[in-house]
Amino acid sequence: MPKNSSKYRQGDIIVLELPFTDLLGSKLRPVLVLNAVDLGDDMIVAKVTGSSGLHRIPITQSDLAIGRLKREPSYIDCSSIFTVEKKLVVKVIGRLAEETLDKVKKELSSIFGLK
Repeated sequence: MPKNSSKYRQGDIIVLELPFTDLLGSKLRPVLVLNAVDLGDDMIVAKVTGSSGLHRIPITQSDLAIGRLKREPSYIDCSSIFTVEKKLVVKVIGRLAEETLDKVKKELSSIFGLK
């Protein structure tokens, strides 16, 4: 059952049915909510993965303000960003600590060339 859309905030780690980029299927996976303002029925998210790589911020249990990681370390993939409908959310599993969220914002600013 979908959650109330007003409950999702920047920094939340949620599980949702994320469509594949070819739109031929989907997979349950954790993502980080990126948008700071309400976008109506949509939200902007970054993929959480178990693989390290370029533009990926490592996170461990100590990087969460609340919740639990299934895999440690995990990585916020700042180069894998999606706009998804809130109705795809299955559950909220945690929330990043502000310090770690700031690292994600800094990496996103670098990727997009924002000052």
